[in-house]
Amino acid sequence: MNKKILTIAIAICTLFTSVQIGFSKTTASTTATSSSSISIKLKNDTDDEMTVINAGSGGTYRLSKNTVVTIKMDEGDKLFVYEKGKKGAMLLVASSEMDGKVQLVSKL
Repeated sequence: MNKKILTIAIAICTLFTSVQIGFSKTTASTTATSSSSISIKLKNDTDDEMTVINAGSGGTYRLSKNTVVTIKMDEGDKLFVYEKGKKGAMLLVASSEMDGKVQLVSKL
């Protein structure tokens, strides 16, 4: 009787050991995707307050006179003037060259 219990215990231990060895041989691969998020600093150097909308995310930003606002955009997103609840003139298309640099509204 004791030999049967010992044999069953050894068989179970062997089974769990082989399962753990099988799991340790599998490799988990993770893929890191690079985000194309760009931080654009927009300075309203005009005499008027204005609102802009990011067509990519739909976020709106209020620009007071002589203020700098940082807008997170994805590469290729378009920024428009937002007038009376509608998109107006396009100001810029986000590119990686703009990342972290101040863009003057009067120059756009």
